[in-house]
Amino acid sequence: MVLAADLGTSSLKAGLLSEDGDLIAKATVPYRVVPRIGKKFSFYAQEWEYAFGKALKSLPSCPLSALALSGNGPTLLACDARGEPLGEVDLWFSQSSIRRKDQKSFYLPKAKWIMENNVREKTRILFSCPEWLQFRLTGSKTMTLPHDSFRPYIWDDEQLESYELNRSLFPEMVRMGEIAGRIDGAASVRYGLAPGLPVVAVGSDFMASLLGSGAVEPGTVCDRAGTSEGINYCAVRPSGDFRLRDLPHAVEPYWNVAAILSSTGSVLDWYRHLTGQEQVNYGDMLDEINCVPPARPAPLFFPGTRDDTLWEFGNGSFHHLEPGHGRAEMGRAVLEAIGFAVRRGIELLEGVGMEVKEMRITGGQTRGKIWNQMKADISGKRLLTMKTEDAELAGCACCASVALGRSATPKEASSIYAKPQSVFEPVEERVSFYNEVYERYRESAEVLLG
Repeated sequence: MVLAADLGTSSLKAGLLSEDGDLIAKATVPYRVVPRIGKKFSFYAQEWEYAFGKALKSLPSCPLSALALSGNGPTLLACDARGEPLGEVDLWFSQSSIRRKDQKSFYLPKAKWIMENNVREKTRILFSCPEWLQFRLTGSKTMTLPHDSFRPYIWDDEQLESYELNRSLFPEMVRMGEIAGRIDGAASVRYGLAPGLPVVAVGSDFMASLLGSGAVEPGTVCDRAGTSEGINYCAVRPSGDFRLRDLPHAVEPYWNVAAILSSTGSVLDWYRHLTGQEQVNYGDMLDEINCVPPARPAPLFFPGTRDDTLWEFGNGSFHHLEPGHGRAEMGRAVLEAIGFAVRRGIELLEGVGMEVKEMRITGGQTRGKIWNQMKADISGKRLLTMKTEDAELAGCACCASVALGRSATPKEASSIYAKPQSVFEPVEERVSFYNEVYERYRESAEVLLG
């Protein structure tokens, strides 16, 4: 059995996965301090340890063959020589960075800012998110590298020199799917894990989700939704379009071309908070929204930025509100705005010749049948849900399978752990309806926000 854990933005998810690819048990632990995009707060690495320990207690006890960790990024944590945190975590969505022109690294701009503005004199090592917890479990200081093509997007000697950063600040790189370390005596006592249990390098959560969703062949697409969302296309070449993000894929020699929707999950969380529904069952909330017919007179919601580079929640607005509108009508407007952002992302991909026939959807959205059907109708694309809805956990298991010698490559392991479950076909008449609604929405955006 593999123990997989993903350190998300707002919670930690952990699961037990069998050798034949089934998720046997799962635990989700929200952090005690939940980061919210657009709000000032302090988030500390101890939240990861707290959530990891609590998740372990929630899962059934069983013999383990490996532990594999993924996490959000680019996130960095400054530590002293013993690996103890020196203050708060600089999370992936933080704007604290100093970027050098024409440099590719996602991590070095943050590292430069930390060294210029924080605890420079005491900092001896900079850890990324899952690698810090790996260090706490094993004592090994590492950074995960999917493969050599990805090195410039993490750090390399040329960029370190450009940023004037000391190489000693950065851990040694290990490959995705290699053993990064083994559970040491202290971690064994603290968490009840067997000493010597291999801990497998996985790295970034979005890379893990590509493996766990099975988006590993050219033309396959993963719609990964959490606090942010990405429409990730497995391609044989980069797009060359500045509105899309081109990165090497977890599987060589492919590319991951993504339309980034940076705040869709945050918008939905905000709506739940605004309408007092944080404790309301997700399905019940969707049922209420679904009672509002698509053809109704209702408000329009614009989250903020209207260009095609980012979909950020800020300076947002509702338009055409009427006295008869309540939270259900507002909720419908919010969901449709998210759906239109997804559709626009697909348009950008198809505009560079990357045809989207269907999308494998992952994350909490998988549980919302109403929302899945609505997204299929708005986008006009078939949606597939996965048996392991948190594809990061399945991706972690893929890497563990390689490390344990059960699979030759992460791509081969993906065929074991990425199992489709449900299909949502777009309904023709609703697709036609939303084609018109989408065009009116974009026209309204230009008039009202231009």
